[in-house]
Amino acid sequence: MYGKREIPFHYEDETVFLQACEKKGLLKYRRTTSRGEKFEKTIITSSDALIVVNPVEPVNLPKKVTNYLEIEFPSLVIAPNDEKTIHLTFPIEIGVIVFGNKDMEAIDIFSYCPQKYSLYGPAGGGIITKWHRSNIYSDLPSTNRLCEGILNLRIQNKTSEWQNVSRVVLDGYAMKIYFSNEVVRMFARMKLMTPTIAETEFLSATSHRDVLQKSIELYHTLNIPTLNRMYTMEWGFD
Repeated sequence: MYGKREIPFHYEDETVFLQACEKKGLLKYRRTTSRGEKFEKTIITSSDALIVVNPVEPVNLPKKVTNYLEIEFPSLVIAPNDEKTIHLTFPIEIGVIVFGNKDMEAIDIFSYCPQKYSLYGPAGGGIITKWHRSNIYSDLPSTNRLCEGILNLRIQNKTSEWQNVSRVVLDGYAMKIYFSNEVVRMFARMKLMTPTIAETEFLSATSHRDVLQKSIELYHTLNIPTLNRMYTMEWGFD
């Protein structure tokens, strides 16, 4: 499914059918699912259009109400001034992006995964997050790359005490998503600064460029500049 697609194109599996074709001078896009969902859009562009299908920031569905992804996992304990890289899963959302007149627009976003929200922090001052539950893996787990990706999370304990960790909250505007024929991946770092404060940020896949392709990021289509954004978890991480 993932990659650049010239018009006309179609993709079909047991759960979804995608099609983009020209009809009477207009570009017609259609998606139908095995659950009976239907989505159609007509696109007008004076240049030859190109469609790209790739994983996008998983904070858009079912509605765009948050920029934050929260991944909860079984509690672990990390020693003082130590660090460890673990693997977690994250939910995948798939974006259909059309290029025309030297610009791009996300015309459709869908997912094979259940969508859940959570509240991180106190009821009076916390934030809404897109929530996902993951196991902890020491090696790369086997996943369905249309439903779940793999997050490489480097946890660094900068304190002089043992710390419990059972969740990570990440800023969706800074996500860097990569994919191959076998897997979808992200890379991030979590610095434990105090028993209640941690800093999280995404990392580039500098050592995997030969096998991974970088997804188009939706915040580019929203005219949000590319920034190295760091999120501070202020309400603890246990």
